[in-house]
Amino acid sequence: MDLRLKSLNVRRLSHAVLSLILIISEIISMSSCITYREINYLQNSGPGIPNYADTAKYHDYRLQPGDRLYIQVLSLNPDVSKLFQQNQSQGGDNGNSDLFTYRIDSLGSLTFPYVGKIHAGGKTTREVKTLLEEKATASLGNCYFRVSLANNYFTVIGAGGTGRYPLFKSKLTIFEALAISGDLNSMADRSKIRILRQTPTGTVIKTFDIRGKSIIGSEYYYVQPNDILYIQPMSMQFFGITSWSGLLSSITMSVSFVLIFLSIYHYVKK
Repeated sequence: MDLRLKSLNVRRLSHAVLSLILIISEIISMSSCITYREINYLQNSGPGIPNYADTAKYHDYRLQPGDRLYIQVLSLNPDVSKLFQQNQSQGGDNGNSDLFTYRIDSLGSLTFPYVGKIHAGGKTTREVKTLLEEKATASLGNCYFRVSLANNYFTVIGAGGTGRYPLFKSKLTIFEALAISGDLNSMADRSKIRILRQTPTGTVIKTFDIRGKSIIGSEYYYVQPNDILYIQPMSMQFFGITSWSGLLSSITMSVSFVLIFLSIYHYVKK
């Protein structure tokens, strides 16, 4: 009788040990340590870090249908100056601004008072400024135009935070854009950054790895107006260990299972 009882207890203990091993193995398999290689910037190219070609020569943004422009007119002729000051003081399309905003239509055309229609699509704001000044000479005399893009923003969504931010300078890099949004958290997948970019032929999606040095000078280095940056989380996010606190939590969980095992063992032994 005692032998049968001991044999039963051994089998129970074996089942308990096997269950504990399976549980701990499952925890270990689900716990993925995130290394510095996965989150550091400016790394040398190598396994898992692509080497991008140095092809990025910065180009001024080319206007597209749907873009809106701030346009201000200055003139030494008091009558012309007064005319546009009166118009601008009315608020135009943007009542909170001293400048009118003018929309480029689906054909790339823009209509400006006393000047008429010009083709702005595919041009830079500097080229539009020059074109307006040339056309205004016949009817208004010598005038100085200030032209800037009204919808001069980029957007960040996903693991890099969510927000819409102004492009405060023309050559804004991807690193500056992410810094403005608060940088990427530890669970952001830096190997699969996506940019949704508007082009004259439609929206294109560019995917790139931001961890390597070669990102500098690549086609992905500069952010353009209306860009949307999407940062997806890593697939290992659920049980990822990214800090000492995360490691401590995993150890605490393992210790808890050991204590459970010991309780079962003492129960079976009785």
